[in-house]
Amino acid sequence: MRIVSIMNQKGGCGKTTTAINLAACLADRGLTVLVVDMDPQAHATLGLSAQQDGAIGCTVHELLLAPADLATKAIRVRNNLDLVASGDELLPLETELATVSDGEERLHECILRTIRTYDFIVVDCPPSFGALTLASLRACDTILIPLEIGFFSLNGVGGFLRAIQRHRPAWLSEKRIRAVATMFDRQTSFAREVHEEVKKFFGEALYSSVIHRNVRLKEATSYGKPVIDYDRKARGSEDYSALAAEVIRDLLPEHAGKALSEQMDVDFKRSAGHGIHGA
Repeated sequence: MRIVSIMNQKGGCGKTTTAINLAACLADRGLTVLVVDMDPQAHATLGLSAQQDGAIGCTVHELLLAPADLATKAIRVRNNLDLVASGDELLPLETELATVSDGEERLHECILRTIRTYDFIVVDCPPSFGALTLASLRACDTILIPLEIGFFSLNGVGGFLRAIQRHRPAWLSEKRIRAVATMFDRQTSFAREVHEEVKKFFGEALYSSVIHRNVRLKEATSYGKPVIDYDRKARGSEDYSALAAEVIRDLLPEHAGKALSEQMDVDFKRSAGHGIHGA
């Protein structure tokens, strides 16, 4: 099981979009995935339509108050994909977690108590460096940083990594750090220049997959769906599918062959279904 915390203290960098769509694309490849929404804004919960459906009986807030098996409080949002939802009650809890001795351990404790073994747990973190982000950092083995390809990209992430280094240097040394370029506009020379600087900064830690600007991604979120369930042929679907394949090869290489086989089987069945329908 790999635990990936998607974090960046800069808002608007595609963090939640990446959490939702990477998780869905991993699940689409036959892997079991749990999304944990640690952001009080609950955008991942909204983006997976759980809140609109009124299906939430328990949120991550309750689990952080009394650590328990995550799977027992998760809701199924699509095949192979579960969600531990968030809500605005999480906001005051951040202050409480900062004042108790084991606050940063709470999410880690929940994962240790989780009997079901997911292939991936994907944690969507708030755009801040507080107790919820620190708890997510403690719990994960991989930090994935989405980087909007813009002027402030590297400045913001540099400050974020320095803050972790100052506050929890031992944790940082234990984690894999990965990054993915988001909101990329290949048509502008500025975006290409910034992307080259990002490559120099992260080196091999930067995934080669790039998430381009794509209106379908925003539309899918507004409908409470991952983009592959909204428009599988959209550029956003292709980009996140490529990222999922790269993440599997990097973090779960023993599953890469199985995931490819599952994806081919899904694609074949879908194509066959279209063919029958068309006939």
